[in-house]
Amino acid sequence: MSNIIKVKQYLLNNYSTTKPVNLNYDTPEATFKYNELEYDLSDANLLKPGEILVETIHLSNDPAQKGWFSSSKDSYLPPSPLGEPAPARGIGKVLKSNSEKFKEGDFVEAQLGWTTHALVGADQTLTFPLDVSKVSKLSQFLSVFGLTTLTAYVAAYKYSELTPKDTDKVFLVSGAAGAVGSVLVQILAKDFKPKKVLAIAGGADKVKFVESLGPNVIGIDYKSSTYEEDFAKALGDDKIDVFFDQVAGEILDHASQYLKTFGKIVQIGAISSYNDPTKSNFENYATHVLLKRLRIQGFIVIDDFKDLDKIITHLEELFQNGTLDKTKFYETVVDATGDNFVKIPELWTGLFTGVNKGKFITKVAKGYD
Repeated sequence: MSNIIKVKQYLLNNYSTTKPVNLNYDTPEATFKYNELEYDLSDANLLKPGEILVETIHLSNDPAQKGWFSSSKDSYLPPSPLGEPAPARGIGKVLKSNSEKFKEGDFVEAQLGWTTHALVGADQTLTFPLDVSKVSKLSQFLSVFGLTTLTAYVAAYKYSELTPKDTDKVFLVSGAAGAVGSVLVQILAKDFKPKKVLAIAGGADKVKFVESLGPNVIGIDYKSSTYEEDFAKALGDDKIDVFFDQVAGEILDHASQYLKTFGKIVQIGAISSYNDPTKSNFENYATHVLLKRLRIQGFIVIDDFKDLDKIITHLEELFQNGTLDKTKFYETVVDATGDNFVKIPELWTGLFTGVNKGKFITKVAKGYD
């Protein structure tokens, strides 16, 4: 067996701060640059102290990556270095280790990047060992037990400032058919016992899906020409206690008028503006925030990693008692194995056209579930 590993990568070539990524690879302005190199497993100097070499199996596709492709210093993470693999979290297998934390053969979740093989550094604060006995397939570490599930968890149980069984409440969730939203809807509908959960999604199939996630869930199709009328009908005479928003833009501007006085907005994301900042130009939002004295809470899930063990324990309880249903954790998995690796940037942009239901995952390596 050869000790030489052939590596395929997409390097971050230019920052893409306020515009869509540039996929015209024939121009110097392209956001990404394809690259190939080799790693020699027999090279004693391949790994620095503390490093591990990881074979990428699955990559997570997340709207937050748009910020990671940016030069913005206002991000919760420092700008990614140009000339390095475009940043992405993923699941992989340790092929070689110079770390006391991991051994060859371990499965890990880490910041791997758009590369078939990743050198993961000694500072492994965001690298986690995986217990494969907890899942039926590896991709579930990005869906069922992924960061999106953790995000939904802390949004509901911490940042909403509500308690389960706080009944007779009305919740609104945007991006409800996605990886975060579909978990949120389940938790809110089943554990918080609300009067109703309004779940905004795009298209009839996704509306049907979100309405299957729990009792008292009313799906609303934002792509419909009658969206505002449908929204008003679903809400009726009620007002919204907490709005869990992932979209911002027109969705947030419109919905803000329907919150209760002293209601709350938990701002999870702002996907509508990631490729076009003008989408965050509001007409009525500031007025509604002022007149209704709304409270707005933004957060980043990595702030809660200190409580990870406790969160995982509670999540396992939620699966056991039926609040969360693994069969409702849909995955949209796209193929970037072998020669298809060159499609990774184009596949990722599907996030912004709504191609996925549930967690959007890119498969990089063959031979794994």
